[in-house]
Amino acid sequence: MAVSKEKFYMSGREIRQRGALNISPDQKWTYGELDQIGFGGLSAMDSALTGPAMSGGVVRREMLQHVLPGLIRTATRIRVLDEITGVMNAGEWHDEEIILNVATPVGKAELYGDYSNIPLASYAQDLEARGIVRFEQGFQVGKLEEARQNAAGFQAQAEKRNSAAESLEQSRERVGYFGFNSSTTRVFGLLNDPNLPPYNTATTSWLTASFGQITGDINAMFSRIETSSGGIVKDDTPMTMTLPLGYRAALSVANPVAQGQTVKQWVNENYPNMRFVFSPEFKGANGGANIAYLFADSVDDGSTATSAVILQVVPVKYQLLGSENQIKGYLEDATNATAGIFVTRPWATTRLSGI
Repeated sequence: MAVSKEKFYMSGREIRQRGALNISPDQKWTYGELDQIGFGGLSAMDSALTGPAMSGGVVRREMLQHVLPGLIRTATRIRVLDEITGVMNAGEWHDEEIILNVATPVGKAELYGDYSNIPLASYAQDLEARGIVRFEQGFQVGKLEEARQNAAGFQAQAEKRNSAAESLEQSRERVGYFGFNSSTTRVFGLLNDPNLPPYNTATTSWLTASFGQITGDINAMFSRIETSSGGIVKDDTPMTMTLPLGYRAALSVANPVAQGQTVKQWVNENYPNMRFVFSPEFKGANGGANIAYLFADSVDDGSTATSAVILQVVPVKYQLLGSENQIKGYLEDATNATAGIFVTRPWATTRLSGI
């Protein structure tokens, strides 16, 4: 079975730094370039906008100028899940599965001898497969509605198209957290991927914990990753800690010994490349208990597939299925596709419950 082709990847750190993609109407983006970042089928819109005139009029071609800027910005704005996991565009909308090739080196060097047998290295091969979930969202604009909205200063098509894009993005993000339960589709999320390690228990709730208790839990989390990775993950490795929304206050708890030092300042000194992301889905996620994740952003272990520790694979963020100029209005339908989450290196990940 063929490994899925990667088109484009951006880590959560990069997504946070770059923010939503701004495209002005005069920029010369090709449909191929848009496909690389997860936007397909837009060429079908040309025929609907420039086709033969119909009774009741035709949608003006200049409306196409409003398609890309608003649509792309809506579909690329920072979502919490993307900030955590990043996004890889790989595979196609029509694929049945996304296949990630996993190879683990196997070998044991022996003492040299002129006549001894040669110890042979090899690798253990495995395929990590995920199904694909597709959603659909359309909109319709009537002639009278368009005229009245234009008179009021609104562009009905652009607003409804952005609403459709937002709806598709919300569906994708939900699958990215919780997966998709189906007997025929194997899709997992950030909270239930089978490769995730078991939860450890926090000393106490971080919202009422002392400076020493919080920093002790963070040290313990890092130590578990450092040990399970065999020292590959170090204290200066870029890492992400995801906490429930509302837990910024826990990072402001002060050190009673070193006056003025907070948990956040302590983390900056001891783990200089650790970043924090706050997610509402992490509240009560483990049977009602609040949770935290800590994982290395990427690990260079010789893998040719990906260095990302947690990977969200999205074949298509927004693909136009079709658009139609009707006698009394305009109809458009779009779709997306997601394969959910791959946890590629469980040993570079740890989870804490009861924080």
